[in-house]
Amino acid sequence: MSFPPAASYPKSAALPGLGADTAPRRALVSVSEKTNLRELCDGLVALGVELYATSSTRAAIESYGLPVKSVESATGFPEILGGRVKTLHPVVFGGILARQGNVSDEADLQKHGLFAFDIVVCNLYPFQDTLEKLGAACVSPESIATLVEKVDIGGVTLLRAAAKNFERVSILCDSLDYLPFLDEVRASSGRTSVALRARLAVKALRETASYDTVISETLATLLEKAGAYESRESLAAGFTDGPVRSKGGHFSARTVSKEEGIVAELPQALRLEFRKVQELRYGENPHQRAAFYSAAERAHDSSEMALPGLHCFHGKELSYNNVLDVEHAVRLVSECHFQLGASLVAVIVKHNVPCGVGVSMGPEASLALSYQRAFESDPVSPFGGIVAFNSTVDEEAARALSETFLEVVVAPDFSPAAAEWLQRKKNLRLVKLDTRLPLANRWQFTHVQGGLLVQETDALLWDAKAFRAVTTKPLPVGSEGTLKLAFSVVKHVRSNAIVLARDNQTIAIAGGFTNRVDAVRQVLEKARIPLDGAVLASDAFFPFPDSVELLKGKGLAAIVQPGGSVQDAAVIAACNAQGLAMAFTGMRHFKH
Repeated sequence: MSFPPAASYPKSAALPGLGADTAPRRALVSVSEKTNLRELCDGLVALGVELYATSSTRAAIESYGLPVKSVESATGFPEILGGRVKTLHPVVFGGILARQGNVSDEADLQKHGLFAFDIVVCNLYPFQDTLEKLGAACVSPESIATLVEKVDIGGVTLLRAAAKNFERVSILCDSLDYLPFLDEVRASSGRTSVALRARLAVKALRETASYDTVISETLATLLEKAGAYESRESLAAGFTDGPVRSKGGHFSARTVSKEEGIVAELPQALRLEFRKVQELRYGENPHQRAAFYSAAERAHDSSEMALPGLHCFHGKELSYNNVLDVEHAVRLVSECHFQLGASLVAVIVKHNVPCGVGVSMGPEASLALSYQRAFESDPVSPFGGIVAFNSTVDEEAARALSETFLEVVVAPDFSPAAAEWLQRKKNLRLVKLDTRLPLANRWQFTHVQGGLLVQETDALLWDAKAFRAVTTKPLPVGSEGTLKLAFSVVKHVRSNAIVLARDNQTIAIAGGFTNRVDAVRQVLEKARIPLDGAVLASDAFFPFPDSVELLKGKGLAAIVQPGGSVQDAAVIAACNAQGLAMAFTGMRHFKH
């Protein structure tokens, strides 16, 4: 590409030396979002700054009655490809990247008749906003094409170039920074400081990193759903998901592997991106600050259950502890919903710990019955707790709920009569969330000092091929549902965990003990419902027969546990001596 004659360019001005605060002379402005643009440009013109802008931005500035020149007047080259190429030109990037006090750079500017840009004002194409507007329609080819056009090229390059040369150039990527920037420049007699430029540069680099992460994760998901991108086949063919620098893959907070039993290789580098949903009043305690963030790429996806999609339509604002309790409650509801078939499920959680689970099915099934069964398990702990359902709350269930002080009720929906009944409680938070959807998270992250632990979520219950009865007495006929209920609940109780269940309800739940004998002793002491015919679930194997010996004469019908102890034979013998059935699942469910 040949350059226009040097005479067609404005002559360059001498650049101030490095290390000194600089007075801006020219600004390049290219923005999609024009909040505070008028105030910024008015302030810059008043400071003697010459404005250059791309087409739509230039039209906006002209409408304010302010002087502005087109980028084309500087480059001598028009915008092309329907606006896909506007600023990608040596005149623009030479003017941004020229280093202060660098003799060679200044000679190049003089040789080609270029001039320096001292301020770059740029915000990126609204990819995320477009994603949210398209919603579930994103998977259509037309929607994907619309999103692709919102992948900014020149804007990201402008931000990176200006940030790279922060020693001379100020970069404004956020309209909220315009007025504070003007205030600081005015207070400094029209000059910018290195500290100000450095602060703005770091923000711009974080913006490009965030932008690229959202785009890459979103397009990977959408293209895979549309059948245009098969990451697993590509990997099988010898390709990797990147990044190149780390020689490994990456994944988002939402998903990598969607196929049960297939474990994707954990990557060498993680790129996680979250957007703030709301400030919270405080964290676990009033002296701790807190906020709620959403995985940035999941705004379009309504096929999975994610807490940023919940709708609290009555009561006080959700707190940090409320959200955490809701997370534990809906995970357990989901577990029971998918493991127990088309049953109606009620889960009561207090301080992240389940204190009662009830299910009902068949002609007599009702949500009120499920809640009654969950409540009977522990009628004391639900006070101030969280209740979650997998079906629409009706008036009968609402009346039962209103008898106890609760913090939050979560359900896919509330009938008008139920909502009216429950809204009589001013502070009760009523939350709509479709708990029947698959859970959004495939990976679990635990923040440790200076690092992050990552593991797959515990998505399985037991391996049907490994499940086996191991005692002389067979498992009771028709006990599979109760065994699944008990083992589903025990997955969600802190280890060491023991759960008693019978007739579609938990009887008692105990967890968080440092030895299994104490957990068994505690669950027996907590039981308020007769144990005849009940089953006991343990999250891990019994290391010795002493836990089984505590069950003697309690009327239990069966035990379900992972097995795998060196003392399995002794534990089985203890069960046989009591005429107690036991099954091994072959799958442990520690929850630390």
